[in-house]
Amino acid sequence: MLFTAVCLWLSACGTESLPVATTAPEQVIEAAKTKNKVSVAREESFDYTDANGNSYSAVYRIPSINFDSEDAEKANSEITQRYSTDFATAERESAGRLSLTCDSLNYEKFENDGVISVVIRRVYFSHAVDYTVYNFNSKTGAALSNDALAKKAGMSAEAALKKLSSELEKDYVSKYKTAKPERYEENLGKTLADENLAEARYYLGKDGKLTAICKEFASVGTGEFSVVLSLN
Repeated sequence: MLFTAVCLWLSACGTESLPVATTAPEQVIEAAKTKNKVSVAREESFDYTDANGNSYSAVYRIPSINFDSEDAEKANSEITQRYSTDFATAERESAGRLSLTCDSLNYEKFENDGVISVVIRRVYFSHAVDYTVYNFNSKTGAALSNDALAKKAGMSAEAALKKLSSELEKDYVSKYKTAKPERYEENLGKTLADENLAEARYYLGKDGKLTAICKEFASVGTGEFSVVLSLN
């Protein structure tokens, strides 16, 4: 009886110690992986006063996509090539005490339902804004298409495209219905053309909402600009 009791006591102690040895390290590793899927690749601040006494302050920040995949490697190469010139230009302009061509360069990361979306936003002194969007499977690091994102949001590719066209027209008309600019109908046609809709980029934003970035055309400003539209 004494031998049996001792064995039971030792067995119970062994059982209690197992979770401490096996689960805690796994939780730490998983947290680290989640935290580092997207990180800052480069960041610089530009603070200076121009020759006329005007003060400028800007922060440029671009991301690194940290997946061990060809798609992530390609995205990082594209990001570096696309935005390195902005850093060089800002360094030259701030050193020469000139106004910055680009007022800000930054990005947002969203993680929803197994999807990592990275949206890079560049704002120019002229108030023009452009975007670059990347979407990845958060487990494999594979790039995701617009159709895959629509499916994640519970929509067919056709339904998402139809919704984009509808929201784009609604947004366009709301801006210009009272004072139609020159070539209004022509530019509305270009905005709703299949070629323009095909160039839209989707991402899953806050709360997993399917969001699209698409161009609108108008005979004002630079003649074209990007808009961000919710599709569900």
